[in-house]
Amino acid sequence: MTSAGSAAPVRPTQTSERARRNRRRTGVGLALPAVLVMAGLTVVPILSVLQRAISGDGVAAFGRLFDSPDFVQVLANTLVWTVVSVVGALVLGHGAALLMNSRYLRAAGLWRGLFMIPWIIPNVVGATVWKWNFSIDYGLVNHTLLQAGLLSEPIGWLSDPNVVLYALAVVQVWFTAPFIMLMVSAALTSIPDERIEAARIDGAGGLAVLRHIVLPAIRPTTGLSALLMVVWALNSFTIIWVATGGGPAGSSTILPILIYQAFQNGDAAMVSAVAVIQLAVSMVFAVIYVRAMRGEEETA
Repeated sequence: MTSAGSAAPVRPTQTSERARRNRRRTGVGLALPAVLVMAGLTVVPILSVLQRAISGDGVAAFGRLFDSPDFVQVLANTLVWTVVSVVGALVLGHGAALLMNSRYLRAAGLWRGLFMIPWIIPNVVGATVWKWNFSIDYGLVNHTLLQAGLLSEPIGWLSDPNVVLYALAVVQVWFTAPFIMLMVSAALTSIPDERIEAARIDGAGGLAVLRHIVLPAIRPTTGLSALLMVVWALNSFTIIWVATGGGPAGSSTILPILIYQAFQNGDAAMVSAVAVIQLAVSMVFAVIYVRAMRGEEETA
């Protein structure tokens, strides 16, 4: 028995609760500096842009923007650019991932390394190379298509307003498809081989296995990759600026190019107005992704 003046013994539950609180405090203390830095790099600039956008100059900038006849073309260009580049990257990246994980492919590591080269190359370098390739006089693209008999005369890939945005979207796909390939390849490794073998034993063909087993299993990765591709496309600047500068005649001008042009003109209010529109568009896609993922979790 313990004496009346001695302290009561500490129960194990009290000790474990105290240890959890200590670990929680330690975790918060370790994460707090990173959280503060991230807040300073993201929240503060966003609030600054929003504050400027709702000011008198910002409201006037919105009026000038909506009254401009070129704004509709910029939105249409942004939509075409985003859809073509995202869909192209998803299709090519998924196809490459399925090919790299095929049991019939030899030296898969070598091919995977070669496919990753566009992702490693700096955007400025890659955009410059593709600008040369698309040249109407000495470009490799026109030369190859002419030699193959697919063209009767050279095409001005970067000077024709009807094709320039699609040509630049091909460059964006070339840059981003390797990332999709990596993401999907990692997801494919999580699919049990037994499930695929069981489906094949039951008589399922390759397309059936792909449709009913592989694609549903990698759907979360596909959704996340699509969201990242949309965000990157909406923030893409280097490829278009290096290749065309937004031309010809604004046919390749998208929202990030419009922001930079306003910045060059010293129009800070216009920069904030366009940035708010771009932020709103990005948030729309983010909400769509979150709702889609939540719906899948509820139906799972």
